[in-house]
Amino acid sequence: MNKSDIIAVAAGAAVCIALYFFAGYAERVKNTLHKLLWLLPVCAFLISNPPEISLLPLYLGVITACMGFFTEQKSLRRKTSAAGAALMLLTVPVCLLNPRYRAKDYIGDFEKGFSTMKEHYVLTEHKGIDWDALYAKYQPLIEEADREQDAEKNFLAWSGFCAAFHDGHVFYSSEKEPDLNAARLVLGNDYGLSVMRMTDGRFAAVNVDASLNALGITNGTVITKWEGVSPDEASRNAPAYEHLLLWTDEHDDILILGSYPDIDNEIFYSGLLAAGTGGETASVTILDETGAEQTVTLQKIGDYADRVFQTADIVDKGLNIGTLTWKQLDETTACLRIKGMMYDSKSYASSDETDYKQMKTDLREAFAAFQADGVKDVVIDLRNNSGGSPIMVKAVASLFSPAGDYVCSADGKWDDENKLWVKDEAGNYVPDNTISYQGEDIMNGGRVILLVNANCVSAGDYMVKVMRGLPNVTVMGFTEPNGSCQAVGGLSLKHGSLQFSNCVTLNPEGGIFIDSGTDRQSGNALDIQIPFDEAAIHAIFDENEDYAMDQVLNLLRAQ
Repeated sequence: MNKSDIIAVAAGAAVCIALYFFAGYAERVKNTLHKLLWLLPVCAFLISNPPEISLLPLYLGVITACMGFFTEQKSLRRKTSAAGAALMLLTVPVCLLNPRYRAKDYIGDFEKGFSTMKEHYVLTEHKGIDWDALYAKYQPLIEEADREQDAEKNFLAWSGFCAAFHDGHVFYSSEKEPDLNAARLVLGNDYGLSVMRMTDGRFAAVNVDASLNALGITNGTVITKWEGVSPDEASRNAPAYEHLLLWTDEHDDILILGSYPDIDNEIFYSGLLAAGTGGETASVTILDETGAEQTVTLQKIGDYADRVFQTADIVDKGLNIGTLTWKQLDETTACLRIKGMMYDSKSYASSDETDYKQMKTDLREAFAAFQADGVKDVVIDLRNNSGGSPIMVKAVASLFSPAGDYVCSADGKWDDENKLWVKDEAGNYVPDNTISYQGEDIMNGGRVILLVNANCVSAGDYMVKVMRGLPNVTVMGFTEPNGSCQAVGGLSLKHGSLQFSNCVTLNPEGGIFIDSGTDRQSGNALDIQIPFDEAAIHAIFDENEDYAMDQVLNLLRAQ
């Protein structure tokens, strides 16, 4: 039994026993306030919150004991008090003998989450979702987790289910500790390094522990085989590939595991899972300094989860300054860091673009001051942008776009009577409420670089799509933006929460805006891909440099 239930039973029974003896005093000393004491057993019910079916004897005991409130006869009060105490104490064996005592209803959560998402997920046709196949695959896994009351298995089953959508807006979260334990379980063992695919298709060691240097492995060492197969195959064989594919993000209170919507981003990170596979040792084939293959045996030194999360963080981090904060990078270039599309709560909650007037004034004045000092170009750092308001996006875009009228996107048309998004005869969503803006051209001929990565998601994705293709804008990064842009809704379950795309965002012609379809291509591509090669690996992992930003500056200086 859990602690609160034990306390509830003990406290309730003790109160009943006390009332049994107090009944004699109450009969001798008449006082109308005495009867209120027979309501004290209710405290047992309050302590045992939330309710539990196995505590039914406790609840019956509370009701029975409280019957003394309605009589002043000593004998009857003693009978109700004694019966109440007996029923409460009966709770102990009932709970101990019931295998479903305080059981978490994982099956109920899945049935509710699945049916709700099936009804309201807006990308079913676009992504070719087979709901029957998903149910057939993941319901038995949830059922097993429910039967074993295994929080880790429940989290992994949900994460695999969510990853199948290849949608950055679909994820499940519950309690951080079991979620992390689940991640540790499937991500495997730490052998002192991670593996990442370079732009030319080779795989290299990164985030290497110094203890491996003696074996000839340093940051950038080419890995040709892991446990006898290519790193790419080793990744596909990893348990994490089945359950969650690739890591997306970690927040203060929740862990999110899921897939990258755009296949190109998945390929970029595809080597990460390889380095967790193996037993107490792992056989790794490398290219030595002469270019010859050498096979070394690595010893397990811990859980791989910590290292893989650290590796992704090192590669993906953006400029370490506050959101909507400026930093001058050199004589002619300033950076505007945007970590999320939110200026203040009032603006975020409103659809009225004038609410961003103060933000636009702040940005305009800040850039004017830089221009007075000779700055002409701007890097907008959108790496790891978590999204937010599309209205803020168009407010920012209006400042840096050349003069003219621009159409961003359209909302889907909503049928309020039938509570659904309207579709035409061909099954396509019908556009409504076009979002547009006018460019101010504060750049005066200057250039704008959008620096992105695979965790630039939602409204961050939206900003890239809105501004890419403008004559003064170039999109750069190791990877494309995430590839997820539909608006989202959340569903609270008993033992976790589920988020998914439930509001339609369309391009002006009526097609799905950004989100990758069955081809796993978002179309929100880079103009210039920064090569992830030995030079990048050395700068990032040995010198702790922002290599991507350095390459942006090199481009601007060269032109």
